Parts: sequence; structure tokens; C-alpha cells
Amino acid sequence: MASRSGSPGVRLGLAFATSIALHLAVLLPVAWPPPRTPRPVLTVSLPAFATRPEAEAEPAPPPEPFAAPPAPRMPPPPPKPLTGRALDTAMAALAREEFYPREAIARGLEGRVVLLLTFDAAGRLAILEIASSSGHPILDNAALTAAQRIGSLPGVRRQVLLPVEFRLE
Repeated sequence: MASRSGSPGVRLGLAFATSIALHLAVLLPVAWPPPRTPRPVLTVSLPAFATRPEAEAEPAPPPEPFAAPPAPRMPPPPPKPLTGRALDTAMAALAREEFYPREAIARGLEGRVVLLLTFDAAGRLAILEIASSSGHPILDNAALTAAQRIGSLPGVRRQVLLPVEFRLE
């Protein structure tokens, strides 16, 4: 019996073409055309600069000649503990002052403050800082106040560490 639509090869080709057409019909509406997304608008504004006519414009200064960078500075030597006659003088100045605050005594506060003293070329106290705190601001302030009364020490420009002990007996 002969088929009406033709030979089996033609039927197979027709079935294949129909299958492709159906698949494309299902897939193309989803993927084609690609969805349009609005493009962001980039807005740029530049500040307005005051301009002068060329006749009034001043000429640019000539470039400066190349200068070598300055030589690196060597860090100052680390401070040393105060010793000898200078230590005796500093401790005598501290001892002349009654610098243990009464409030600290009443509260039973003790501690050790290490001060960093910087002396100028004439031996006068130029800078006074706390290098290590006692943990009690009242004791730190008392040590600073007493050390300000040292005034000067024999010697040259230098930095020294001065320990100040606060001990109740």
C-alpha cells in the first residue's frame, strides 16, 4: 500500500522540518529580541573657571631647576636614664616640693611615673612629657608639677628619663 504523502524519506524530512519550526516558535519569543534595558545616563558637569583675556594673562613662571631631595635626618638618640650629679640635682628639687597629693594619700594610691625631660643647650628644661603613666592621673599631674620646678640641670642639650615613685609607707 502506498502512502498518500509520498515516500518515507520525504515524510521524515517533513517531520524534521516541522519539529525544528515548532521548537523555534517556542524558543524565539523568549530569547529574541533580547530585552531592552534602559541605559544609564551619565551627566558630567565641570566647575566654571574664571578666564581672562589672553592679553591680560600673566606668563607662567619658568620651571624651577631640579633640586636634590634633602638628606634624610638621623633620628635623635634614645633618651637615657638620668644619672650622677644631674640625678642628684633633680631628686633634690623634687624632694624640696611636697608633691604627693593628699587626695592620693587618702585614697591609698601608689605608682611610678616616668617623665621624659628635654633640656636645651643651656641646660634649661624645655619640654616635659609623661613617658610612662602610673595609671592614676592625679599622680601623673603631681609628678609633672614637681618636675617643672627642676628648672635646669648641668649639662648640654639632651633628653633624659626621670622615674618618680609614689609609695606610701
